[in-house]
Amino acid sequence: MIAQGNAISHGARAIEYSIDKDKARLVKVNDLPENIEPLAMWSRMMQHQHQCMKDRYNPKPITLNALRFEISPAKEESAGGWTMTDWQNLADEFIAVLDSIDRRCGKPDSHLKPTNIKNSQYVVSLHTDSKSGIPHLHIVANRIDNMGKTNDAHYIGERAVHAANIINERRGWVQSVQRRDENIQQISEDCIAILKAMPEFDWETYCQMLNAKGYDIKLTKDDEGVVKGYAIRKGNSIYKSSILGKSRKLMPSKIEATWAGLHASKEQIPIQPTETEAQTKAHNNKEVVILSNPITHHYSMSVDGEQFEVDIPDMVKSVFDEEFGSLDEEVKQTNLFKVAALLFAGYLDAATSMAASSGGGGSPGDGWGKDKDDDERNWAIRCAKMAKWLCKPIKRSRGR
Repeated sequence: MIAQGNAISHGARAIEYSIDKDKARLVKVNDLPENIEPLAMWSRMMQHQHQCMKDRYNPKPITLNALRFEISPAKEESAGGWTMTDWQNLADEFIAVLDSIDRRCGKPDSHLKPTNIKNSQYVVSLHTDSKSGIPHLHIVANRIDNMGKTNDAHYIGERAVHAANIINERRGWVQSVQRRDENIQQISEDCIAILKAMPEFDWETYCQMLNAKGYDIKLTKDDEGVVKGYAIRKGNSIYKSSILGKSRKLMPSKIEATWAGLHASKEQIPIQPTETEAQTKAHNNKEVVILSNPITHHYSMSVDGEQFEVDIPDMVKSVFDEEFGSLDEEVKQTNLFKVAALLFAGYLDAATSMAASSGGGGSPGDGWGKDKDDDERNWAIRCAKMAKWLCKPIKRSRGR
């Protein structure tokens, strides 16, 4: 099971998304009526917040006024005809474990103020709409609990992952990191086996053979139809070719050479250098080339029950940090960075969905994407600006 959590500034949109999205089912509510519209639920949450702020003699509302969580068991973990009671029990267990966390994972000397979601207003819904077909839960909780205290949001995403791992251990489910590593290894081995079985390489056959093994594959092509990237779906997770195989040898730029190497005799197999940055160093009055791997940052992101594995270069992370650096600390806790990373990796639908589920209402419009003249830095800047637009909240008109 995987989980993610974040503090958001527009709970109304998040509740609408969780309840009104196609095929969504209401699992449970806490301290709210079940038979009212999503916006009416949010209105009651805001009334509670305003009253608490008034009681505190603090007229300024909190910026991030809701906590949002997404919980997605693996397909085999929720198999066997799970009932609504099973999903309610999972939601209750997740909330109880989350509320018990008062230390950062792996840092016993750290101290966190526990959340009190169990005694807060919240909504739990079940989605079954993702392409993987794997059901997953959405939880939107009031940032102010029923005692009038603020639910602490520090490291809330890290706490959600920690809670999921505790439940995985209790239930004998595979830990998220272990599952990711196992999936990458299995996919890589299957890709190599397919290349070995191909008498010659072509993308159509490669895709068909991956489909036959139960994988979904999506190719990314340039304007001339040349494959520039691809991603493979296994269960509810998606893996880009850049993290498959040793030395990234399954990327489009290297895959044909990998196929040729697999079909050549040992004496003919060329040694392929890894994709590196070249640095020069003086040694014995000779110029020696030192090869070092470029720094990349890996992010695992869950969107509507699907897991996306994204690697971005260090330079791109620096661009995002620069673009979002002027924002206040609370706003930085939202999904801006994740949306930008998904856009950079080419996951437009996932980026739009993540922004919408967190209160955003922007739209990229038709034809948005990387221009052929964009270098990596320009593309990163455009993705950061688009992330700000997508995460911009919808302005709602009030009816009489």
